Amino acid sequence: MACVLVREKEAKELKDTMSGGVVAKTAYYSQAIASPASKNMTAGYLKIEAGYADQLDAPLDEINLLLEGEMTYTSEGKTFTAKKGDIVFLEKGYNVHFTTEGGCFIFYVTYPLFKETLEELMKQLTK
Repeated sequence: MACVLVREKEAKELKDTMSGGVVAKTAYYSQAIASPASKNMTAGYLKIEAGYADQLDAPLDEINLLLEGEMTYTSEGKTFTAKKGDIVFLEKGYNVHFTTEGGCFIFYVTYPLFKETLEELMKQLTK
């Protein structure tokens, strides 16, 4: 598929099951772009509720665009808070700690295809 349109309503459909979108009890995602539309990357939305805190070893490269709220990231001894409009790059293989006091809404893009590493990521996030 050379060109795919995903309407906003469908793209922002956050699901409530482990296989369909729950990262944790307070974090939900959608996969607006995934296989078969793309064989190389995944994109979608991530809604994180107030008080969320977690860490993981990033299993893939990821870009986050903060659409609402704030998210604090800590990696390799450096901490910063991303706000609405900021873009954050997470490099595969690095340990990252995430926190948000008031919650946030993020558009994300991952490479390689998120589906290939979903099982690994879910194991880390549900420890």
